[in-house]
This record gives sequence, C-alpha cells and structure tokens, in this order.
Amino acid sequence: MGAEPAGEPFVVVVAFHGAEALRLALDPLGGLDVLVVDNSSSADVARVARDTGAEYHDAGGNLGFARAVNLGVAHAAGRDVVLVNPDAVVDADTVVALATALHERGGRVAAAAPRLTGPAGEDQRVRWPFPTPVGAWMQALGAGRWIPAEPSFLVGAVLALNAKALAEIGGFEPSYFLYAEETDWQRRAVGAGWRLVQVDGLTATHVGGGTSSDEIRREVHFHAGGERYVRRWFGTRGWVSYRAATVVGSAVRAVVLPGERGRVARRRAVMHLRGPMRVERALRVAGHRSVVHVVLTDAFAGTEQLVCTEAAGLAARGWDVTVVGGDPVRMRAALGPDVRHVAAPTVLAGLRALGRVGRPDVVHAHLTAAELAAVLARVVTRAPVVATRHIAARRGATPLGGLVAPVVRRGLAGQIAISEFVAAAVGERCTVIPNGVASVPPGTSPRQHTVLVLQRLEPEKSTDVALRAWAASDLASAGWRLQVAGTGRELGALKRLTRTLDIDASVDFLGWVGEPGLLLDACGLLLAPAPGEPFGLSVAEAMAHGVSVVAADGGAHPEVLGPEALLFAPGDHEAASELLRTLAGDVGERSRRGAALRERQRQLFTVEMHLDGVERVYTRVTS
Repeated sequence: MGAEPAGEPFVVVVAFHGAEALRLALDPLGGLDVLVVDNSSSADVARVARDTGAEYHDAGGNLGFARAVNLGVAHAAGRDVVLVNPDAVVDADTVVALATALHERGGRVAAAAPRLTGPAGEDQRVRWPFPTPVGAWMQALGAGRWIPAEPSFLVGAVLALNAKALAEIGGFEPSYFLYAEETDWQRRAVGAGWRLVQVDGLTATHVGGGTSSDEIRREVHFHAGGERYVRRWFGTRGWVSYRAATVVGSAVRAVVLPGERGRVARRRAVMHLRGPMRVERALRVAGHRSVVHVVLTDAFAGTEQLVCTEAAGLAARGWDVTVVGGDPVRMRAALGPDVRHVAAPTVLAGLRALGRVGRPDVVHAHLTAAELAAVLARVVTRAPVVATRHIAARRGATPLGGLVAPVVRRGLAGQIAISEFVAAAVGERCTVIPNGVASVPPGTSPRQHTVLVLQRLEPEKSTDVALRAWAASDLASAGWRLQVAGTGRELGALKRLTRTLDIDASVDFLGWVGEPGLLLDACGLLLAPAPGEPFGLSVAEAMAHGVSVVAADGGAHPEVLGPEALLFAPGDHEAASELLRTLAGDVGERSRRGAALRERQRQLFTVEMHLDGVERVYTRVTS
C-alpha cells in the first residue's frame, strides 16, 4: 500500500514555455518543495524556476503532460503530490491544507481539489461526470442536464494526489499526451475503492490556457484525450457511439448557433469525423515546421530587432527558422546559433536567397520589399506568405508601394498588425498581435535622477521636442540629467539645439546602445516624444523594467500604456515638461506607476504571447 506520507506535500508543476504565467504560479508557493518539469527545455522557464527557488528538471523534449507528471512523482519520494498547473495561482497554505484533506476525510481519499475561480472571481466547475457514450448522446439530444452527477472526477488545475493511492494504482497512463490523463487516473482510483473530494473551503485561481493561447490546438488535444479515454474504457464500439453522438450534437449546434459558437461546433464536427487522435498526430508532426523570415534591409533598427526576437523564439519552440536580410553582423549576434541567417538587402538578393531555402511551410515578410520578394518567390517556395505590418500606412504610399501593392495583396495568405493603431491605418484586414518584450523581475538598486530618451534620431521621432521639454522643466537644477540613447541623421542638429537651449551640460548623447536594459534599470523616467509610434518598443521595454513613462498622445502609445498613461499633445514641449516635473518630484508616484506598467506588460505584451499569436496565424494559413 506504500509508505505513510512524510511531511509537507511535494508540488509538481509541468511547464511548456509560458515563463511569465509560470512565475505567477510559483511566486505564492515559497517555502514548499516545488519541482518544475519543463517540456519545452526553455531557458526562460529555467530562469523563472531558479528565481523563485523551485527545482528545475528539463524533460529533454515535449513528453506530454502524463509522462511529465510521472517524472515529477518519481521525485516525490513517497510524499503526497500536489499538481499545480502553470496557469493556476494558489498559495502555500492552501496547498498544505489540500494535502492534509487527503487524510482527514474518513480515509482512502485518492485526490482532492479546491474550489476554482477565474481571473475575475467567477466560479469554475470542479466536478464533472465521467465521460460515457450514453452521456454523449444525452448531451447531443439536449438532455445534458439529466446526466447523473455521480460518479464524477475532479479537474486537474490544482489537484492533490495521495501517496498511498499513487503507490497502489500507479501513475498517470503515459499514452495520454494532454488532457483526460487525470480523468483516467481518477477512474482507476474509484474502481479500486478510493474517493475523490472537493474542498470548498479552499480556493485557487485558474486562468486557463497556460501552455498555449492557441485555442484550436488546445481543443484538438482535449478531444484527442477524450478519444483515448473512451477507447480505453468502452472499447471500439463505445468510441463509435461516442463519436457519432458528438458529430450529431455538433452538427445540430453548427446549424442553430450564430457566429463564433456555430463555427466552433462545425470545427468540432469535422474533427470527430476525421478522428481527434489522427488530427492531433498531424499537429504534433506539424510542430516541427519551417519558416523563413524576410526583411530586405542592411539595418538593425526596431523592425529587425523584432524579427530577431520572433525568429529566436520560434526556433526555441522547435521551428526550423531562416532569416533573410538585416545587418549581417548584428542580426547574426541577435539570432543565436539555432537560426540561419542570409544577408540580402535588395529584392533581387532576396529572390536569390528564397530560391535556395527549399520549400518552407511559411514565408513571413516584413516591409514592402520583403513582401514583394516573398510573393514573387512563391513559384519556387510553394509556401503561403504572411506579412507583418510594422508601419501605420496604407501599402502604396510610396511610388514602389503603389506599383507592387496589387501584386502583394493578391499573394498574401494572412497579415499581422503590431497594434490596433497600425491595423486601423493600413486599411486592410489584419490580425492584431502586439509586439512582445522580455519581462524583467523588479530590481533592488535605487533609480538615478535621469530622464531617458531611447529611440532613433530621425525627424519622425521628434527628439527636438524632448530637448525643449527638458530645457523647460529645469530639472537640471534639481540634479537630474537627460540621456539620449540612439543615433540617426539628426544627431548633429540635436547637439546644436542643446547648445542653443543652453542645456548641453546636462544632456548626454550615448549613441547606439545594444543592451538598453542597464539604462532602463537605472533611469528614473522615460520620455517618448514620437507622435506616431506604430507600437513603441522602447515604451514597452520601459514598462517591463518598471519605469514611469511620459509619452506623446499619438500612435500606439495610448493603447500600450493604458490607464497609467501620462500623455501630452504631440509637439507640446511645455505640457511634457510639466509632466516631467510632477513625476520627478514624487518618488512614490513614480514607483507606483512603474509597478503598474510592469504588471500591464506582463499581462499583455510578453514575447510568449506574441509567439502564440504568430503560431495561430501560421496554423490557419497552412491548414
């Protein structure tokens, strides 16, 4: 029957990317023995585990949830195990109380789960009837409310497992990849005379979608898990009946339900006609697909940096990635060893490069020249072309754009806009996927009295407004300095303006800065004067570092900064200077706003969220 549980429970968290959500899950578990089993071999996941004091185990590949749980159970050394999803938040005291409930409910309690609430505090259902063919038909015929409530299983978002039950009936069935593995284990436990309890006095928060925000993929895995379960417990005949019920029920819903609900029902009917496990196998093979990113420049500005972040992130997720274009030296350094790079600054060079890459699954183009090359090269690549719109302008605004716009539009399979502002400006159908930046834990060093301007020194960035605002603020007399990081055509004129304004003694021109993180860690404020930023990468990076931001009220600044935005009318340096003075004089307000902006970035603008969105588009254009 196994040994008595020893001491506090052993917490197992199975991760697959999603480092920022994982941090939220691990932070409240301090003081407990926690093991993170990483199915993604992600450096970000490893860092979060270390930062929060958890033990880290690299699974060496995506083993699926059941196998990863069994790895974790093997480390528990006979102790009760509490499974915590990376999209769940539960504190250490609740975890201990949940494990204690395994031994205070009259004996032979195999599993216990707390009450679950969503992020807005809404109740989530914890107990569900075990799936059966009869239940599937009742659901299909609209009689789901009369399905018997018992026997039922507990959802596995936060689930305590009795060490004795694990020893008696074994671990999770490894043939399950994702979903239904905890249902199967609990059915085995009930069959062996164990009980399952919901402890309503204990509460955890469950966000959902912790391993991916790709709803289609999650749905495929969910129904494939259901197929495995039904085949295992009801045989082939049971599965045929269950499958027929699901197809019938989904077909009826597809006809009577409007909009998105009807589309989901149609997708479910098609999936069950094909067979969910077969669809899942195709998805898992497709997980090792190839993509070519094309950006036909010899530069390394904001667009090229975003391409590097996206390409390196996709490579870490198992994609075979090639990047064509961008500054050869800086791109190579930023992309890392897992991404191939080909220098190609022109359309002709891009066409030659694309002719040598074989047949990727997707070609992803950035900016007009790259879009043209990608569309023309389709006769060779045979791949759908996705374009990211980085600039808030209609295609055709330049002479070249006007000539190629009709060709490009006809050749695109999908378009991504980096902000709602850009999507509105381009005047074409786009999927909005905001750019993401790396999240940064709060620092401990005091911030310096510096205002930072971090941008290219080009006319459209209005750096002169920042200098005039600095001069009008008179913060130099209070010991503050202005740092201008970046380079561009206006550098000489801006230096002359500092002398004209008599502020050259308090302004530092830092030139191009490859790693702005140190500046953002130290600065007191970020000033973003550009009136029409398509996204505002430096603003998002400042948010990640917990820096208060003063920004021009234009472009995507309002949507990125949200409720904590401190905005001035574009070009109004007097209004900007007033905001600078107000924040500079109130360290508590700077700290409060910085913390709120950091939390907003972690909720909306992470690299993981951006990559999830990009992969959804790739799935759609290749399906």
